[in-house]
Formats: sequence, structure tokens, C-alpha cells
Amino acid sequence: MAEKINGTADWAPGTLDKTRKNIGEISDKDAAAMAKKLGGQVLYERSSSSGSSSSGNKAGRIMRQTTGGGSGSSGSSAGSGSGGMSGMPTGRRRKEDLPVISKKAATIMDKLMMSAEYKIKPNYGMFNFIRSFQKNGMEKIVPDFYTYTIKQATEHMEGFITVIKTLIQIAPSTYKGKIASGTESKFKFLRNVAGWAMQPIKVEYINLQGINEPLLVADLIPLIRAIYKPLITVYYYGNTKIPKLIKEIYSDEAAYPDSPKDKLSQYAKQAITEWLYIETEVIKKLYPLLMRMCSDTYESYPTFFNAKVGEILKFVGLHKFDLLLPEKPKEPAPEEKRPKVAPPEKGIKDSTVITGLKLLNQMFPDAGFDRLDEHPDMYPYFQPLFHFKDGFNILSPENPIQVICVLQHIIEDCFQGCRNITFTEPGEQKKGADTITAIMDDWSAYREDTFEQLYCEPLCDLVNSVYSQPDFDKSHIGKKMITSLLWQTTYHYMPNFKFEQLLLEHPTDESKYRPLFHRTDYARKFLTLVINECDQKAATKATCSLIENPWEHYKFDIPNEVSKRLDVLLGAQNKTSNTTANNANLLKYTLCFVAVLDWWINNPGSPAYATEPMHIWRVSDADGKPQFSVPERKDQNKLFADGIRASYQKAAK
Repeated sequence: MAEKINGTADWAPGTLDKTRKNIGEISDKDAAAMAKKLGGQVLYERSSSSGSSSSGNKAGRIMRQTTGGGSGSSGSSAGSGSGGMSGMPTGRRRKEDLPVISKKAATIMDKLMMSAEYKIKPNYGMFNFIRSFQKNGMEKIVPDFYTYTIKQATEHMEGFITVIKTLIQIAPSTYKGKIASGTESKFKFLRNVAGWAMQPIKVEYINLQGINEPLLVADLIPLIRAIYKPLITVYYYGNTKIPKLIKEIYSDEAAYPDSPKDKLSQYAKQAITEWLYIETEVIKKLYPLLMRMCSDTYESYPTFFNAKVGEILKFVGLHKFDLLLPEKPKEPAPEEKRPKVAPPEKGIKDSTVITGLKLLNQMFPDAGFDRLDEHPDMYPYFQPLFHFKDGFNILSPENPIQVICVLQHIIEDCFQGCRNITFTEPGEQKKGADTITAIMDDWSAYREDTFEQLYCEPLCDLVNSVYSQPDFDKSHIGKKMITSLLWQTTYHYMPNFKFEQLLLEHPTDESKYRPLFHRTDYARKFLTLVINECDQKAATKATCSLIENPWEHYKFDIPNEVSKRLDVLLGAQNKTSNTTANNANLLKYTLCFVAVLDWWINNPGSPAYATEPMHIWRVSDADGKPQFSVPERKDQNKLFADGIRASYQKAAK
């Protein structure tokens, strides 16, 4: 009977696929057991309806072949002939392995995979309809996606695992003990990543190389599952928080006296870089495939990862208890609560302002910060240092904006270093509320836009006209220009500025930035909170809630006049953990300078409000005409060096 079947069997095309569907999905182990018990013969399926029954022209696929009662194997091709068709390679997935989705969802996912951002499927533009006529045309994968994108993803995952393991290996033995048994998120994170294995991912990647035909979406199921299985365990901790964990780990290890700080810094930066690549180029770039493999609806990134948590965990074979989740913040006990330090009053001249004036006088000796009530001329001293544009040279020493511009530039130089500090705004922020980061971003605009364009340009036009026409300031257009400048002072710089209106017209405020006097008030209050917290934790160099890296050496990407002087005053050549040239002290100097500016413009009792409002431009003592410049000084650096030398000699005594 067996010989008869073996000699005459000639199954119609599709018979084997229908049989598989009727049987349903079974594991390889179950298939092997069934083959052993039932035995079997080699049966063929015709490739086309015109196939001959003769053995010489027979072509088709082997259903199952057994040798000595062994397990069967499917997926090889048998027979020959012009009508032959290759069978499904071993282990290849079919479209039926993907979730059934609606036509609308399929169209959206298809477009997403063809988009320039993901480049998973080929995009033929207006000829995309051709794909529907090709065999598996709608499921084909771009070869470069497999050979480059996925290869890069695996390499960077391996790099991330390696550098995390290195951070653990070079950690002091005491800290290694904490890593092994600690319950904090950073220790769980280290243990989790160190336990990731690349072998399953590499095996699945190599398996795909055995498929000669173009890869289909379904073929990538095992590989995508292997890639996402470890990544999902840390994803829900908050992908943006992982760099913070790495920084915290670096700070912990660097605090040990004998730790290799340079290597730690290098590996921590490398770990953050690798994670950012994984976040943007792996988790995000492969998400359309993950969505197609485990979801029956379309969800945008990153909404998909929150909307389909259950489906994702089921697909990768994980439980919710396998995930690293953020810890709920613990409420401190009532007795541990410290009284909040009241922020300074707007424009008050307190000890911070007095300290700021002393520091300014130390940093810029003989500039006049110790006698602002005399309204010293700042132009000769600061023009060679800051190179202000035309207009600053015309300002009268009695014009309070001259001091404002100098202080604004000094603070701008400080902010160049503060940009490398990571701040955390306190409490819940109202929509549109100011932040220290926004202030630093806008700060240079108060010089470039508010001062140079809205104030200096019309001032230069006015002064040139007055110089050529002595009575121009008494004309209607002259009065209009003067009134406009006085209003600009009120709009942007000095809220309590009072003057006699020459005309009843009110010019419009064309600035797109908040008034400077509001920004200085906020910056002063926020930085006061930061410095108070740093002072409380300076002895132990503990972590602060408002700033992430207070004890790191400050960094200026490009040295400037202020940073050079700070380097000398704070001993920036000391790169050890005990250096005084750290971010906390940079913020102290910045706070003092901001406090001086805040006092100057927001306090009605400051010398800024004690001058004649109409003394806007510089006037020659000889003829009373506008004066466009005065000789510049060249002794600024010498005065600073002499001051430092005198301080050292005084300390030595």
C-alpha cells in the first residue's frame, strides 16, 4: 500500500498548506514526537495543474520524510523540471504569523515603513501600486535595512552592554557590593543591563542569512523579539532618565579617592552616547516592525509603547514584574522638613549685592563698581574688553543703561559656563512661566536686539542729527525720538523710571522678549534657592534637587573675559574633585552679578534713578555738542594681575 501511494501520489497545489492550517501551530518538539510515532513517506505536491503524474516530470515539495523512525523535516525541495517551485526555507515565517489587522491599519503601517524616516520597505513613489502585483510585494524588506540598520543596532547594543559592564568592573570594591545587592534604581539598572545576552540576537541575525529570497516582514519576527526583549525591561523606567542614572553612577564612583576619574568620565559619556543611539535608532526606528508583529491597530511613537504594554510584553515573553519601573518619590517625614528660605525682595540691596560689588571690583579693578553713585564712565574700561557696537560709545556716563549693558555682558559671559549645568525647576510650572534655561537662552538677545537694535540705532540717528543740527532736539521729530528712547528705558530696563514727557505719544514696544527687569528678578530668586541648597550640602557634596552636577569642574566651551578671570580667582588648574572651580561656585558668582543688576534696575533707591533722565548721550565739555568717543584704557589686565599678586602677598604675611 505504501509503495502504491509513494508511486502514484500527486497532490493538488495548496493541499499541504491547507493541511497545516487544519492541524494548527505545533512546536518542533511535538512535530518530532508525532513523526516518530506515526512514521511517514515522501509525498509530493504538484507545482501547477498541468503537472504530469509520471515520475520523470514530477515536481513539488516534500511533506515529510522519515529515516529509521526519525523526526520529519519540512521546507526542502524535491524533484526537478521546468514547472518546479522552491519550497519555504527551514524556519521561515509566513504572513499568517502576523496579527490580523484592518485594511486601514495595514495601509498606515505600510506607509510608515516606507517613509524616509524608517526606510524599512521599498518606496517606489507613484509606482508603489506595482508592489501589489508582485509576489509578497507588500511585505518585502529593503535589503539595506537588514544589512546596515539592524547590524548597526546590534553593534550599538553590544557596545552599551560592554561599557556598562566596564563601569561595574572598574568600580571600587565597596561600590561593587552596593551594585550586587542594592535596591536603588541605579543598582537594579546596572544588574539588569549587565545580564543582557547578545547571543540570541546574533543567532537570529545569522539565521536570516540562510534565506535566499527577499526578506519579508514576518521573517524578522524572531530577531525583533530578541532585540526588544532586553530593551523593554528598562524602557519604561523613562528613556530620558537613563542618562541621569548613568551620571549618578559616575558621580558615586568618582567620589572614591582612588577611583580612575578620567576613565570613569570617558565610560560614562560613552554609555550615555550609546543609550541615546539605542533610544533613537533602535527602539524608535524598529518600532513599526514591533507594532506590526504584536498590535492589531496603529499607534504613533511613543504612544504605542504605553497603549500596547500588554501586547508588547506578550510578544517578547516578559511579565510586568520583569520591568524596571521608576520608584515613587518618598514623602519626607514632617520632622525632616526644612524651612524654606524666603526669596529676596525685588531689587533689595542685601549682602548678596554688596558681595557682588566687591567681586566685580576684584575682577575689574578701578572700573568704578565701588563708586557707582558717582556714575563713572564705563566706556574706556570695557570697550576694549567687550567690543560693544556703535551706540555704546555715545551713552552718557549718567545714562543708567551704560552700567546695565556692562553688567548684562558680564552675566552673559557667566551664562556661557552655566549652559553646561543641568537645572531642575522647582515645583509645578504654570503654562508660560519663566525658567532659568529660557532666561539663559534669551539673555544675549537683550544685547543684540533690545539694546543694539531698538535703542542704539535710533540713538545714533538722533545724535547724528543733533550734531549736524544743534536745534534738532527741540523740533517735533527730535522730541519724538527722545521720547521714544525714554519709553524704551521704561519698557525694557527700569520699571520705576520717571521722566517729563515731551510729547503725549506712546511708542509701541517692539521687543519680542520679556522685560529685562522681570528676568533678573526671577534669575536672582531661583539662583538664591540653588545656592542655599548647595551650601547646605557642600560639606558632604551630596546630590542636590535643583542642580544635577554642582560639584563638577565648570566648563566654558569658549573662554571669555569673565571665564579667564574666574580661572585665576578659583584656581581652575586644579582638576581634582576638591577643586573650587566647580559649578556651584560659578553659580555663586553669577548670582552675585545678577543681584547687582537686579538692584540697579528694580530698586527705586539705586543710583540708576538719581540721574537726570534727559542726559542720554555723551556731551563735550568744550562746546556742548555730542561727543562720539573718549580714549580707551589699556591697563585692565595689568590692574587685575596686580590685584591678584597683592592678595597673595597679603595672604602670605
